Amino acid sequence: MPYLLHVVKGKEKRVVEVLGLHGVAAKKALIGEYVVTYDPKSEELRYLDSISGYIRNVSPIEDEEVGRFLGLSETIVPKSGVEAGSIVRILSGEYRDFRGIVRCLSNGKAEVDVIIFGRLRPVALERDDVAPDALPEGFKP
Repeated sequence: MPYLLHVVKGKEKRVVEVLGLHGVAAKKALIGEYVVTYDPKSEELRYLDSISGYIRNVSPIEDEEVGRFLGLSETIVPKSGVEAGSIVRILSGEYRDFRGIVRCLSNGKAEVDVIIFGRLRPVALERDDVAPDALPEGFKP
């Protein structure tokens, strides 16, 4: 049975490394602050000194949901549905995991106003580097 670990933002890589050192295969999820593992030992290992403060919650999930969290299905990253004015999450590059608003689309490129510290900054990206998303809670454009 797979497990979903809710991790403190930015500590996903550290959690995967420490679990790997203890023989538990884990992978960072494509969305949010999550790590996916199949080993039930992960529930016990969450209390290790080196990662105890980083793991907020461990939840069992269904096998069908693993693909969605790891980005292996179209459910998480639909390539269609990105149009001018839509809110997107950047999937790669220096602005990875930032959100933005599509200004315009042309020739496979997307011009996106990226939300950085509550302000918009225009950035040119490949169309495949963005996926539909929602505004962060409390943000007013």
